[in-house]
Amino acid sequence: MQTHKKIVWMLVPLLALGAYTTILLQSVQTESGKDKSIIIIMKSNDIRTEFWQTVRAGAKTAAKEFQAKADIRGPLQETDVHEQIGLVEQAIAEKPQAIVLAPADDDLLVPVAEKVRQAGIKLIVIDSPLDGNPGDGFIASNNLDAGRKAGRALASMTKGRPAVAILSDKGSSPTATDRENGIREALAADQPAAVVGTRYAANQEELAYQATKQLLADHPEINGMICLNETATLGAAKAIKELNKSASVKLVGFGASIYEIKLLEEGVLHATLVQKPFNIGYLGVKAAVELIDGKKANPRDNIDSTVVTKENMYDPENQKLLFPFVER
Repeated sequence: MQTHKKIVWMLVPLLALGAYTTILLQSVQTESGKDKSIIIIMKSNDIRTEFWQTVRAGAKTAAKEFQAKADIRGPLQETDVHEQIGLVEQAIAEKPQAIVLAPADDDLLVPVAEKVRQAGIKLIVIDSPLDGNPGDGFIASNNLDAGRKAGRALASMTKGRPAVAILSDKGSSPTATDRENGIREALAADQPAAVVGTRYAANQEELAYQATKQLLADHPEINGMICLNETATLGAAKAIKELNKSASVKLVGFGASIYEIKLLEEGVLHATLVQKPFNIGYLGVKAAVELIDGKKANPRDNIDSTVVTKENMYDPENQKLLFPFVER
């Protein structure tokens, strides 16, 4: 009987230690982030869209690193603003601790973004700003500086005498506005520079193609075009190639899709501004985790872009930008 009592008394501290260890492990698990729930809502979740799939890869990498539960969603088309609003409404109902949002419209998403804050959910905005900055933090490419780089690149290609047309998505886009302002600022430094005007293609390659053909017909003096997104770049390249003007019209675009890389190799696209979408996704989730942990996020994180040309596209650093590993 005495032996049994000794065994029982020996087990008591062991059981207490086990209970303490369990509590400690639960505490460590909580601090490590396994209970952190984040919903990421992109402009597009289309697997064919290189930019957003790379944003997705960055977000997934950060979620794994910080041991957060991340659910990534988005409409098929970037232009489907109302579907994105519905996705945000659904996310609010699910009550995650944070939402990372790439708004498809800087104005129409504001009311639902304010609902996120009212629900006590942390909000990080990525890629494009919202009117009034309702988020807890904003992470995006430095589009004004990217525009300056595009303008300077074209000025150097046209030997300081550019006659330029700008092809944009829509006039109300803050991203496009910043890029165009940067382009005009850079070109203004070259006194002989002339900007023929800006045309809008509504994020449609066919409209960009038609607009380019019309511009080149109406303004034969054009020796350079700057396109502010991938669809505009592809549409303009198609027209320039069809008209056999690749040598006389220098084309500068934005993006790093496989189609743009091919155009670089062919010499139809003379330079492209490559963003760092992986960084945007990664830093968006990282900022969300910091907010959940009670830390402050930077009000604004600007990410640089890189000018890639046919001559430097095979440099090791540029190869990483052009061919990031993306898990689909």
